[in-house]
Amino acid sequence: LVPSAGFAAKKKRTTKKRAKVTAKVRYKARHTANSATQTTYADGLKIKKDLLMIDQVQAERAFVNDAIPADDLYGALWDNRHVNMYGSLDSIPPVYTIDLRGFVIPVEGIVTSKFGPRWGRNHNGIDLNLNTGDPVYAAFDGKVRMCQYDRGGYGYYVVIRHHNGLETVYGHLSNFLVRENQSVKAGDPIGLGGSTGRSTGPHLHFETRFLGRAIDPSRIIDFENKVCHRDTYVVNTASFSPLRSSGDSYVRSTATKYSSPKKYKARTLRVRKGDTLAKIARRNGISVKKLASMNGISSRKKLSAGQRLRVG
Repeated sequence: LVPSAGFAAKKKRTTKKRAKVTAKVRYKARHTANSATQTTYADGLKIKKDLLMIDQVQAERAFVNDAIPADDLYGALWDNRHVNMYGSLDSIPPVYTIDLRGFVIPVEGIVTSKFGPRWGRNHNGIDLNLNTGDPVYAAFDGKVRMCQYDRGGYGYYVVIRHHNGLETVYGHLSNFLVRENQSVKAGDPIGLGGSTGRSTGPHLHFETRFLGRAIDPSRIIDFENKVCHRDTYVVNTASFSPLRSSGDSYVRSTATKYSSPKKYKARTLRVRKGDTLAKIARRNGISVKKLASMNGISSRKKLSAGQRLRVG
């Protein structure tokens, strides 16, 4: 028998209806869950959101703690304009232990001028020999408080506040490699050496300060061996005397016994008639470039009889 046209049309409508119902059931099975499943899914989203918020709070807390190193000691004082801005502090601890571990020497050069009275005023740091363009490194972990220019003194200089409570100053730079409020690690390059400001030739003026008051860096650092004398330095009132030539005022450590760094005295000579930089360099076993750099002059400069030059 051949089905009638009406029967075929009815069968087609029934098939379409069944297909529609099946599709609807499958959609519900895929996209509709029972109340327990919905609750679990919502709880999962809430937990993920809570964990994200906790992570954000922890990150913000870590940032705040790092925002001002030694915040408890400095009383939240943070200034980008003055090297010493701590006169307003109500109390200064009579004794304070500074952790010196992790120290990195700022430059490899020898000491050319020590801490103390010089030219009618106090020299608040130590000068270390370098060539213009040599990298200068952060001595300890910390944060850059100042990147400024002082025409009559430091020239281009950087001040870093360290987590151990010290602040260090790096003067006479030719260029900055960091910016204010930037966190740095010990050994990070912070600038390039130079002879800017009040300077007689390329060198690094390096200071160690505690609450703005200068401490002779040689009490803390053995510049000959490029290490700290001890793992800790304990600051007391004797630390700030420019007339005490001995090293630390009070130190504790299991490290090697303290020994004062050898005092460096520059060798100079007077230029004789007919002398040139090449002749003097040859007589003293150094290069013309180094001789000119030590004296802050051009390697082509003509010399005058009686002129005094540094040769070592």
